[in-house]
Amino acid sequence: MSQPAPEDYSDEELLAMLKPAQLAELDRQIGDMFGAEGVDKAEALLAMANVYGMRAAERDETSALAMLQLAAAMRRRAELMLAARN
Repeated sequence: MSQPAPEDYSDEELLAMLKPAQLAELDRQIGDMFGAEGVDKAEALLAMANVYGMRAAERDETSALAMLQLAAAMRRRAELMLAARN
């Protein structure tokens, strides 16, 4: 049986492929990337995650998987930010 295509994984599955230290570092880098902007960070993260998801289809499987993991981490962080607001 073959492995699913990168786009067939859920966000949870994509993030589970990362070690906790990798996910923490990715989260820190995402936070740094949006730290000083005056834009609504959660919405900007969701928009960027969508772009990464669309672009992943144009990449080789390894690059696509990495891009989709980044997109999943961005969505995860945006959801946490939105939940904190409410």
